[in-house]
Amino acid sequence: MRPDPDPDNRRLVAETLSFDSTSEPEWDVPPVQSREIPLGSVSVLRETMTNAKAIFFDLDGTLLEHRQAYSEILTATFETVEGEAREVWIERYNDVFYELFEAYEPNPVRRAFASIDACSEPDLLMEELRSREAAACEPPDSVHEDLDRLSDGYRLGVLTNGFEDWQRYKLREHDLEQHFETVVASYRAGAHKPCEAPYRLAEAWLPARAYAMVGDDDSDVDGAINAGWTACRYSGGGFAELPDILDWE
Repeated sequence: MRPDPDPDNRRLVAETLSFDSTSEPEWDVPPVQSREIPLGSVSVLRETMTNAKAIFFDLDGTLLEHRQAYSEILTATFETVEGEAREVWIERYNDVFYELFEAYEPNPVRRAFASIDACSEPDLLMEELRSREAAACEPPDSVHEDLDRLSDGYRLGVLTNGFEDWQRYKLREHDLEQHFETVVASYRAGAHKPCEAPYRLAEAWLPARAYAMVGDDDSDVDGAINAGWTACRYSGGGFAELPDILDWE
């Protein structure tokens, strides 16, 4: 999920809650009965996890492939909620959203919709856009089998430009979230790929002895190389060739 100057190929992003960029989010989980774990077992587990290699995947264009142009999704969003889609609305939304997004301002999607005087339902527009974006994406064939296989020997994460709650929504809609130990969104790092900050946050959240990045865009590849990671450009067709094609540093 990255800004793209071509409106027909822009990656959609959406608003997020306000998070602390230095720590993992807290999730509601059912209570469990506590029990003592031998300190030696904890040490062995920590050492095992740290010695493993980690593979991070980009989301938009990699784990999820877009089947519909951004302009069509945005137009359909306006038509559904407002009954029409005026060109001036689309231009206004794009201008405001990308200005806010590049500045890491909070809630850019809702604020972009709210900036359009004739649009009275920014919250409904935001929800419609999120739903339509998720529906317009599809994962590669055999993605679940490939990720299950990779998780046997590697720690897996998602590193994406965008907002954590919005990106996790898309992962859940396609039953992909279960495969990953963490999801690192650029807004949490205060910088978008290819900046170094998202990669360093990923390292903090998912300790490993080596890292690889799989993504379809220059920002994924260049950012990984600059961060000292192994980079793998994804060109479609699934992940059956992983991990063999990874040239670990």
